[in-house]
Amino acid sequence: MISFTGFKFCPRCGVHDLAVFLKNGMKCNSCGFIYFHNCAAAVGAIIETPDGVLLTVRNHEPQKGKLDIPGGFCDYNESLEHAVIREISEELGLVLSDPTYFCSFPNVYHYENVTYFTNDVFFIFRIPDADNLLPNEEIAEVRIVHLDALAVADLAFESGRRALAQYTATRSSAID
Repeated sequence: MISFTGFKFCPRCGVHDLAVFLKNGMKCNSCGFIYFHNCAAAVGAIIETPDGVLLTVRNHEPQKGKLDIPGGFCDYNESLEHAVIREISEELGLVLSDPTYFCSFPNVYHYENVTYFTNDVFFIFRIPDADNLLPNEEIAEVRIVHLDALAVADLAFESGRRALAQYTATRSSAID
């Protein structure tokens, strides 16, 4: 567990005397401080348009330049539904409401030498068009992708690959 955080010193007393504590924690043997590196909640929006699914190209690490499902981390004291609406507003300038829960998958997110374990929750939205988007600095590009042309291996994160594979399978079986 300590290797996932990169912590070398106790965040409370600064002593270099940390030990693994239970499954996902660490304890300072000097002051007794205990830290649990728990799972973080994140959200993603599968946004359907008449021309395909809206995906973004990441403009920052991790996975800069890769396709991604728009979304991000939940803030403290924030519901998953509010988080996905907020993230889409921040990233794309879209004001959406009424998210429809689709699925969730675990994910591993490596950032600045820290490994975060997340539970990524995906919601579906439908919009009439992708006009008037206002992507922020996190987004290098917005793409509308047809399901038959979607290579899920091109997505940045495993949870997004799994969500879009399940989405594609669900939509394909609905057509049959």
